[in-house]
Amino acid sequence: MVRVKAFPVSGVLIALFLSTASAFLPCRFPLQQSSSSSALSTPRSRHQAAFRCAQTALGAQSSKSELVDLILTSSKGTEVSTEVSGRVDELVNILAGEGKAFDRSTVDGDWALIYEKNSDGSPALQKFTQNFETVGGSFANFDVSKGEFYNIADVFGGNGQIRATVSFGETDPTRISCDIVDASLKVLSLPAIPLPLRVKGGWLDFIYLDEDLRITRGNRGGVFMHIRPQLLKEKLQN
Repeated sequence: MVRVKAFPVSGVLIALFLSTASAFLPCRFPLQQSSSSSALSTPRSRHQAAFRCAQTALGAQSSKSELVDLILTSSKGTEVSTEVSGRVDELVNILAGEGKAFDRSTVDGDWALIYEKNSDGSPALQKFTQNFETVGGSFANFDVSKGEFYNIADVFGGNGQIRATVSFGETDPTRISCDIVDASLKVLSLPAIPLPLRVKGGWLDFIYLDEDLRITRGNRGGVFMHIRPQLLKEKLQN
């Protein structure tokens, strides 16, 4: 195991979709062109552009669905095999091209970890907790009103929990700065044990972010994938 933490439609419907695609798809192209411009000067060329845009959007959605399903059906904890890891990397690269970066309103709320790929430079605590993590047992929950997120990992078969509070700031459209300002370990009903873990100067790159999928890369090279807890619950019930 590699240490990786994891219709046919009628012509009428097609015509209707293509005539309205520019209002809903991420691609942008003018509906009218001057006579001096030939790139999209005819209805046929505009429809072709809309169709290519639709293919791109549907391709991204398909890649996203395949990625989540692949991890949830192939993982052991938050690890996957070498073969699956290669396909995961391919799908992540496809989604990275969508340009969906950090957004405060989108990232806010709870996120369940489903995949983690540690690098040689990943922190020792991160590598340690991966040995105990299970899908649905680790979270990275954002509270943008406080400028913080909370890494929470169940350990010791659910009898313990490691929690780290991370203060973040926006540095550019794809990156946030990250400072660990508090950490603790709680076992059963015993009082929480403070951990001497304070780290400044870290960062987190947002590879892809939408309403229910978040893919990030840390400054030590680790790659993390989170989905909304409700989506995870629905997937696991299927």
